[in-house]
Amino acid sequence: MIKLAWRNIWRNRQRTIVTMASVFFAAFFCIIESSFEKGVWDRMLENMLTTQTGHIQIHGKDYWEDKVIDNFMFMDTATIRQLEGIENVTNVSPRVETFAMVSFEAVNKGIAVIGISPEKEAQKSNLPSRIVHGNYLSEADNGILIGEGLSKYLNANIGDTLVLIGQGYHGASAAQLFAVRGIVKLMSSEMDNGMAYITLPAAQQFIDMPDGYSGILVSINNNNRLEETMEVVNSLVNSPITTDKDISENSALHSKLYTLNSNNYAVYSWHFTMERMLQTGESNKAFSMFLLCIMYLIVGFGILGTVIMMTTERVREFCVMVSLGMPRMRLAVVVSIELLIKSLIGVVMAIAVTLPITYWFHTNPIRISGMMAHTYIQFGMEPVLPMAVDSYIFINQIITIFIISLFTMIYPIRKILRLKISNK
Repeated sequence: MIKLAWRNIWRNRQRTIVTMASVFFAAFFCIIESSFEKGVWDRMLENMLTTQTGHIQIHGKDYWEDKVIDNFMFMDTATIRQLEGIENVTNVSPRVETFAMVSFEAVNKGIAVIGISPEKEAQKSNLPSRIVHGNYLSEADNGILIGEGLSKYLNANIGDTLVLIGQGYHGASAAQLFAVRGIVKLMSSEMDNGMAYITLPAAQQFIDMPDGYSGILVSINNNNRLEETMEVVNSLVNSPITTDKDISENSALHSKLYTLNSNNYAVYSWHFTMERMLQTGESNKAFSMFLLCIMYLIVGFGILGTVIMMTTERVREFCVMVSLGMPRMRLAVVVSIELLIKSLIGVVMAIAVTLPITYWFHTNPIRISGMMAHTYIQFGMEPVLPMAVDSYIFINQIITIFIISLFTMIYPIRKILRLKISNK
């Protein structure tokens, strides 16, 4: 039957090409759209994990619920070095994150102050490359890096001295002078207008908390080994271990919010720390799926129209074959095989064309410029459009086209089984 179906396909090349073309263009545009959507999301997520949040975060046990200085944690340098030696860990960045009032001459503003290790931050993020004026911080520096928007608001330049006033550990007053070492252009306008960086020793001195940290960001190489790495991290900083897996079956995330808690520290995965971002991502995926469903619906009607035309043109042929003794069910199976082969060829051609395209733009993403690039930066996104080459993107097209073909087979099968053969 397959041989007969193959011969029937090429008896009318024009009809075959029309069917294959409809499947080809449907699969082509669906693959391109899915690849762009997955590529942009993966790039944004990876940027967030590697440059800002880290794959794993370590905090004091009560810090996440109440982010005040009194809930900061203490950790010695030896333990931090042990964290850096864990397999799969690529970067360990201690942080001191607090708020303060910055003052220069007669201008004041509340800002976020981030205490960092300049050397480790340079390895983790692209902060040094974002300096537009001045220099980057050194490990023992008592200076400050401020956002470009903040510098314009304060009218402060390189070398000017800023006053930071805030709250220290156990309610102590915090006040210190910092010289502006550099001005940086941060990813979003919110960060650019209200964020400053100082060194870890300067931040710990400012809040009067030696060896104190708001948290430690841990970046890993292989995200598939996240839980395994979390267990190792937790076993190093905590004893005993209590595991709390907060999984909601009705959640749209369908992902694990994974935390490890003990009497001293809480260890969080990025699924927990970036829950809101994941929820936003799921909403975007749902909208993309809605658009794909509309496209598949259009494609399905297109294929159905082609099948109806093909069936109508071949009614006389079907009648002759049934009259010559061919069973109706066998004839219906042959026609169904014809449609499957056409659909398969169309989707394979689409994959053959899109695979090199998606791979090229995966390794060489499209650079956005002008106002669109500015909009991307305002939302904290890198102004590029990469494509993903995940295998499921291509496999999904084969499965979807196969399902559509099964539905469109109903018409010719029904038509053949109800053929009325005239004896005249």
